Amino acid sequence: MIGLGSVALTLLYFHRPEGQFFFPRCTFYQTTGLLCPGCGGLRATHALLHGDIVEAARCNLLLVLGLPSALGGWVWARRRRKSAPLNARWIWLLFGVAAIFTIARNLPGPTAGWLSP
Repeated sequence: MIGLGSVALTLLYFHRPEGQFFFPRCTFYQTTGLLCPGCGGLRATHALLHGDIVEAARCNLLLVLGLPSALGGWVWARRRRKSAPLNARWIWLLFGVAAIFTIARNLPGPTAGWLSP
């Protein structure tokens, strides 16, 4: 699994996601025309791999803010010797944040400009 992730990150480091046939397209966006919480995630990861945090945040703010949060939760769980910090409350919170982010990035107006990739 680590090897597959390493290959994917290496491909993403050397190739921009736009116009590449081997990177997946967002099925939700293609069928509905709406942005999902993951839209722009590959572009954000590409920018993060190149150290461009501002561009990554422009592509997918949820990913950029979620990575340090997930890492912090993992470290916290490891220190408490628990396998995972997720219980039902955390899972519902994550779904809620993703839903709010999805709605906000699809609303017309000022949020559409800085939340859409």
